[in-house]
Amino acid sequence: MSTAPNLPADDDAVVLAQLAELDADVLTGEDDRAFYSQDVAAAGVVPLAVFRPRSVDALAAGVGLATARGLALFPRGGGMSYTSAYLPDRARALVVDTAALDRIVTINAEDLFVTVEAGCTWASLDAALAPHGLRTPFWGPFSGWNATIGGAMSQGTATFGTARVGTSGDNVLAFDIVAADGRMVRTGVGGQQGHTPFMRQYGPDLTGIFANDAGALGIKARITLPLEPRPSAVGGVSFLFEDFAALAAALKGVTRAGLASEAFAMDPAVTRQFSGGSGGFTQDLAMLRAIGRAQGNWLAGLVRMAKVARAGRAFLGREGYQLHIVAEADDAQMLRRKLERVRRLCAAGSVELPATVPDMVRAVPFAPLPVLSPSGGRMLPLHGIVPWSRAAELDAEMAALLARHAEACAEAQLTIGTSFFGVARSGLLYEPVLYWPDARLLSHERRTTGELPRHPANPAAQALVARISAEMIELFHAAGATHLQIGRAYPWARGRNAGAMALLAAIKAEMDPRGLINPGALERA
Repeated sequence: MSTAPNLPADDDAVVLAQLAELDADVLTGEDDRAFYSQDVAAAGVVPLAVFRPRSVDALAAGVGLATARGLALFPRGGGMSYTSAYLPDRARALVVDTAALDRIVTINAEDLFVTVEAGCTWASLDAALAPHGLRTPFWGPFSGWNATIGGAMSQGTATFGTARVGTSGDNVLAFDIVAADGRMVRTGVGGQQGHTPFMRQYGPDLTGIFANDAGALGIKARITLPLEPRPSAVGGVSFLFEDFAALAAALKGVTRAGLASEAFAMDPAVTRQFSGGSGGFTQDLAMLRAIGRAQGNWLAGLVRMAKVARAGRAFLGREGYQLHIVAEADDAQMLRRKLERVRRLCAAGSVELPATVPDMVRAVPFAPLPVLSPSGGRMLPLHGIVPWSRAAELDAEMAALLARHAEACAEAQLTIGTSFFGVARSGLLYEPVLYWPDARLLSHERRTTGELPRHPANPAAQALVARISAEMIELFHAAGATHLQIGRAYPWARGRNAGAMALLAAIKAEMDPRGLINPGALERA
């Protein structure tokens, strides 16, 4: 256990000593406390310590000890949030880091479910399931190399499988939740003695209450997910569209037809951000090898590597809206038929591109994601999921917002690019990302490898980012958007039905009567 330069008050020193006697690490060094109080976008109040349990029993015992002393608890998964989801708002607090709770408890290949501890990453789970020929229907975000399953289930996330089965919270069977006093609350069918969690629905859906709760209703200890056979054939296609209207029509058609596992797009500003690339020949060669291995046999791998090598990075230099589709099937013939249907749905107003991006994404699905832009600047993603009937209106409003701020953005060197994702048959995930030159946080320093340019602090750009992001959030709300990663950024409570809010308050009071678990989350109106 590291030692803080300034010792806490006597009572707090006692509880820290008690926590250190558990199967856990207690980090009190200044750098550690600062790092764990930051996400990839902002910094919170530096807490008393970081509590890192190595067992579920230690987690439950530690939670009970800390709350009995009145310490607030801020649960943290992989730390990839950008909405202040777990940032402490007071010094007399612990960040509860679940990363050491990384065990895969049960893989039940017969009844098709898997139970993991909250700190297990999506990449680790997928690797463990592969030898069984299985996977989870939703199998993680792009950041799954670091993002934990507990964090994703608390905050909500999208990517792999989202075009087919929706987001993380749509694809969970059961939770084991630690309440503020250390009690374990088990949801789902497995919560009944002698039963296993092979289904979610049996009576009132208690599992759904804790999905996407921003970690405010209790601390997730274990998660049970459904399983399915891995597909035998996977392939992708890519297209370039001149405008958003044509892109949206194609994306809606493909996802509503159930043809895609992933369907994502980028506007010209996003592709310009990454068209230079920073890895050069070595990175490209490593990616080619990964693409070759992903094809399943050496001949198919060589053919695909040759095609991607010929395409090179040219696809990034094409101006327009790029749409990338990944489809899956039981065999190659069925996959070809799916991709031909995709081509027909995307034909209007498009040019087909080499499928470089789908190939890269599936060859290395959980490649480490940068927390800085390619130019070494800061990034802030925002997003909303809107029904298709509101997508065109939202895009027009966002374009008008960018036009209003164009001069100020140019002066502050602030660039805004937007990505888009199809979410099952439900709607469109619309994600603008703000890029600007600025000084790094400690969270960026620890997560960045290689040489990227450094920038001085840029308070003028920070103020502009705050103003534009607030305006964007209002546009999302006006368009009827829902949000993942609610954290403390999105107005989840605004205008919500009073009866529903009273019910939520009653659940919170039962699980956390003193309001010490992630206080402030789910409260923004």
